[in-house]
Amino acid sequence: MSESVEETAPLTWARSASAGSAEHNAATTAAIDEMIRHGARKRVLHTIADWPAADVIRLVMALRTKRAKKLVGWLPEELGLGVLAELDPRLGRVLMEDAAEDKVVKLARRLNHDRALRLLADLPEAMRNRVIPRLPEPERWRADLSYLAESAGAMMRRGFLAIQEDGLIGDVIEDLRRRSDQIEKLDALYITDTAGRLTGYLRIRDLMLCTPETRVGDVMRADVVSVDKDMDREAVLRLAEERRLRVVAVTDREGQLLGCVTPAELAEISRAEAREDLLLLGGVSPESSDSDTPFQIVMRRLPWLMGGLVGASVAASVIASFEDALARAAVLASFIPVIMATAGNAGIQASTVTVQALTGGDASVRELGPRLLRELAGAVMNGLAVGAVVSALVLVASLLMPIEAPLRLALTAATALVIVTALASTAGAAVPVILDRLGLDPAVATGIFITTSNDVFGVLTFFLVANWLYL
Repeated sequence: MSESVEETAPLTWARSASAGSAEHNAATTAAIDEMIRHGARKRVLHTIADWPAADVIRLVMALRTKRAKKLVGWLPEELGLGVLAELDPRLGRVLMEDAAEDKVVKLARRLNHDRALRLLADLPEAMRNRVIPRLPEPERWRADLSYLAESAGAMMRRGFLAIQEDGLIGDVIEDLRRRSDQIEKLDALYITDTAGRLTGYLRIRDLMLCTPETRVGDVMRADVVSVDKDMDREAVLRLAEERRLRVVAVTDREGQLLGCVTPAELAEISRAEAREDLLLLGGVSPESSDSDTPFQIVMRRLPWLMGGLVGASVAASVIASFEDALARAAVLASFIPVIMATAGNAGIQASTVTVQALTGGDASVRELGPRLLRELAGAVMNGLAVGAVVSALVLVASLLMPIEAPLRLALTAATALVIVTALASTAGAAVPVILDRLGLDPAVATGIFITTSNDVFGVLTFFLVANWLYL
């Protein structure tokens, strides 16, 4: 039996930002999701036949990955490629991971060079090696893909305006006018010598103020800031923020101009680094996404869980080594969760603030001493406050139930909390800076690393203090 198209009220996509529009779009998405689930291809295509492409893109982004992948496969080729071309390359790759190579080739040809590179970089290596020979200038694609994934060369825009220093201002202006339909936004005019090496730059106002007969090299600004193509993207972002640059030139080791990192790429780097740090904070691999398969979830999360398990096992061993202390005063066991939670929270707070400071270029090894002193002072005060609350609770509890030496127990808990909070905060502030100095991602210090290490040292400190003051 062939699938029929029922005559029902047409489903539409509302574009306003009102709450009513959001509810309307959610209902539309749910209805189309249900059609896709039942395989009603004709009904879906009939429903969105008159939709603008922008609304189809919004629908694709609103659907669950499984449904969105099926919808993209149903769309007519031209519309489907148009939708994929407008999506983030990583999402586009997920939606077409089962697509034939012909579709990948057509999409790569349709995208601009930079977006196509990101699409190809996310493809499985075997498919990428089959697709590249079918693209124009395959050697150029291979060379561009050879850059490190998180380097300036990988993020730069290869379409840029460069003029030679022996040219004339009038010729430059005339060339800009001829190519005005190709220029979306003019961020900078870079100047090169005859060998293509970057020597300076011009601002738009320089073109307006100089006579047409003026030689470019005579009025160019030589204080141009450039980065090597292999520089880490986070370092590029930090440099741009420190120098307040809108555009950063990218060169090779010989100084030849290769491209530039524009405001759009800088914003993308900022989002990517924030996402990566957020995932590391949660003890998740930076490659993780909400479209991971069960196998990918295991591969990208299990190592972090194993790391946490090792830390927890060490903490359990520390507790077991104080078995005699627990046998003499079982009440001490009730403070273990308090100590571990306080230590973990204090460490994560300090490390998170430090990682943010490092990302913004506001922290360095030179400032480690003053930073540690500030963290230590704040941690001691926080520890005193938490210790006072716990001590008060111990004394109140002693009025309701028999507790041996409640004053000494309260003093033990307060002293341990002060020491543990101070140690955890100091470690949380110091470790990210040290890792950054060693060339490692400081965000690795957060999450599981800080939590598990502070659990171990927190429990050890508590029992040492208990042996000293209470037992």
